[in-house]
Amino acid sequence: MNGEVRAFLALVVIAVLGWVGYQMLFSDSTTLQVVLEDVRGKVEVESRGERAPAAVGAQIGASDRLVSGADGQAVLAFGDQNKVTLEPNTSVQVTSVDATGVRLSLEDGRVQATIRPGGRGLGITAGGRTVQASDADFAVARTADGVGVESTRGAVTVDGTEVKAGQRTLLPRDGTPLQMPTSDVLLLQMAWPTEQRTVAGTVRVQGTTEPGARVRAKTAAGTAEATAGRDGAFSVDVMLAEGENAVAVESVNIFGQVAKADWRVARDSTPPSIGVRIE
Repeated sequence: MNGEVRAFLALVVIAVLGWVGYQMLFSDSTTLQVVLEDVRGKVEVESRGERAPAAVGAQIGASDRLVSGADGQAVLAFGDQNKVTLEPNTSVQVTSVDATGVRLSLEDGRVQATIRPGGRGLGITAGGRTVQASDADFAVARTADGVGVESTRGAVTVDGTEVKAGQRTLLPRDGTPLQMPTSDVLLLQMAWPTEQRTVAGTVRVQGTTEPGARVRAKTAAGTAEATAGRDGAFSVDVMLAEGENAVAVESVNIFGQVAKADWRVARDSTPPSIGVRIE
């Protein structure tokens, strides 16, 4: 083997070793993988127009969509301990994955995210809003009524406006944003009628709950729904059957928190009998 061949082979070896060393040192900073870390219940992945059951360990790429059923939950992991959890009845599309982080489109439902510092940020678009975080624990929810964002650790920005830890921001589809403290308990205060007996075919159910929450009042005769206003007030008229009626009221906010209240009312529409005596 002459000197030129040996020199050429040496250059090839050096180039290969250099490439391997570069990959070992810098690949983590230039590439990012999104992996399904956990799957429970019914969760499907839509990729290139085809749907298949989600599997732990599967890599999720840009343009892939994840859909969880009523009992489904999935955890996406990327970077250094960064996680996004899809709650039941949620649809999310991965819009991009690059060295800076991951961007998702929340089409419906709720996600919870934990993002650690280190340059692997997360961006979520929902209902025309853009949520960004680089070091926070937070949740984003989207329904037909609007978008909600809350942070339990660190700061999150929504269209450039900061949502601090312990804050919850509601962004109605129509109207200006509302900001309030986060809470583990959903408020539901009822203003029941003073009389528990009526001749009417309906009863008015009213009270206060979290602004934007969906309220449902139900009896054996029917169901009525309403959305709480900006002050949290709501009022609905629900049908009554003849006799005793159990009235069940349920309030559900955009983050899926539920509060319930119960009441009983009797309907007696029978007119009083009038006795006639003929002599």
